[in-house]
Amino acid sequence: MKPIQYRRNGERGATLFVSLVLLVLISLLGVAALKNASVEEQMSANLYQKNIAFQASESAVEATLDNDTLISQTLSANGTPVPMDVPTTVPGVTARVTYSYVGDGPASGFSIGNGSGFSAAHLMITATGEVPAINASTTTVHGVYRVSPSAD
Repeated sequence: MKPIQYRRNGERGATLFVSLVLLVLISLLGVAALKNASVEEQMSANLYQKNIAFQASESAVEATLDNDTLISQTLSANGTPVPMDVPTTVPGVTARVTYSYVGDGPASGFSIGNGSGFSAAHLMITATGEVPAINASTTTVHGVYRVSPSAD
């Protein structure tokens, strides 16, 4: 029995070359997709940490708004900012508030109205929340009025 012989009419391996080129292109697309996913994951983690810092900043303001000692120190500091570190429940996160006395004014928006024997002390609260491990930080500024009987 004779072996079967195939004739190669001008075949020079073009199919192999095209297959290898396609394989390289698909591999490059895969590597690019993995890199893109890695960058997006890092962006998401950074946004999460920034949000943690923001929440720490806002929580510090809420925790100190009813601190009469801090407000009294601020009112008697003659415009000098009064800082205070605020403990947080999240490990590795710090929060700090700074109260500043801006001045007195009429108790506008107060239900009794102006000229009623009440005045308002205007305070500025600057709060900073930080995640030092990744250098994430957020600062918020709040304006607050404390209404009290006038000294007049």
